[in-house]
Amino acid sequence: MKVLLVGNYAPDAQISMLAFRRMLERELPTLGCEVRVTSPRRRLQRVPSSSRWWKWLGYLDKFILFAPTLALQARWADVVHICDHSNGMYVRWVRRKPTVITCHDVIAVQAARGMVDGWNVNWSGRIFQRLIGRGMGDADLVACASALTRRALLDLQLAHEHRVLTVPNGLNDDFSVVSPDEAQHLIGRFGIAKHDSYLLHVGSDLPRKNRKTVVEAFVALHRNAAERGTPVLAQSLILVGPRLEPAMIALLSECGLADRVSTIQDVSHQELRALYARATALLFPSLQEGFGWPVIEAQACGCPVFASDLAPMNEVGGSAACYIDPRDPEAIARTLEQAGGRLAAMRELGFQNALNYSAAQMMENYLAVYRRAVAARESRSKRGESCEGQLPRNQLFAAGVIAVVFALLWLAQPLN
Repeated sequence: MKVLLVGNYAPDAQISMLAFRRMLERELPTLGCEVRVTSPRRRLQRVPSSSRWWKWLGYLDKFILFAPTLALQARWADVVHICDHSNGMYVRWVRRKPTVITCHDVIAVQAARGMVDGWNVNWSGRIFQRLIGRGMGDADLVACASALTRRALLDLQLAHEHRVLTVPNGLNDDFSVVSPDEAQHLIGRFGIAKHDSYLLHVGSDLPRKNRKTVVEAFVALHRNAAERGTPVLAQSLILVGPRLEPAMIALLSECGLADRVSTIQDVSHQELRALYARATALLFPSLQEGFGWPVIEAQACGCPVFASDLAPMNEVGGSAACYIDPRDPEAIARTLEQAGGRLAAMRELGFQNALNYSAAQMMENYLAVYRRAVAARESRSKRGESCEGQLPRNQLFAAGVIAVVFALLWLAQPLN
């Protein structure tokens, strides 16, 4: 089977989506698939990310200039797989081919409809999310990364139920145990001493990642140990992600723990494996996820997991993880203390749970999805049902004119 993978625009730096596409590209040929990859090229977006033109020039690269190239390349394929639902609007360019979209989450769509507290979406974002939703509705099949994402997508009525499947993610790279000596060698540059114990958090500073609760739980853990006069479960806290906000730094300074918390960026895959392997535990009190990659990454590396008692985290982590109330840092600290004696058992159970999320199993599932999409399209063709073609020529011409005019206007401006 010939599969065209449609990837993301590289300047958007969507690391997890790039990793997802690379996994498909690497693993599908082992099942006999012939794979090609296409993604938008950076043509017009030649300004710093701080420029007000950054987003709009990126839109032109992604959704105007790339479209004819995509339509042409789709002619080769038996099935087109749009690897990220945020590119759902590409469906209209490849309708002559069976089309599959992977939906990783619907959080941005929910935000655009005012369903996410503290996330205000402007007019262009609301239009963008409507186009994404329309694309998922037009696809032959939508593969959701978790059962929660499927339920949420159907609740939003973004696609017909018979076209929406659940295909759990697999580990997108070699997440496995690292020996203590190798791990220490890999993480030494972060200032972690050989006998340091630490809690780990992996994620961005988006409000839903709930880093504030991570910090507050760490403070509570140290305060409780000091009051009892007992050793603390973890001496330090390491956050893989952006630097902390000033309010969190102030809290840590007030409690005398500022030197016990560090944030690290630009972590390689091998270093991340080592951080997981050496950690006392992963603390993952996320408020909302489409899947929750760090849960199974940590388990595969032998790291006990304490995650939110919310779907999909409590689905993905299985019986191996310990589940917490993500809004109660005091309770999280107590749960960590009470689990101290069974961390070794959690590690072993985590290894077993991570086996359920292998790349091989994920590829088998996607191959079945491709075959189903092709069969469904063939069945409709036999019944005489038309499949909408690509954009009418007048729309294609109009899009081209807009792109050319915008490009000329842009090129006439001096670069800063």
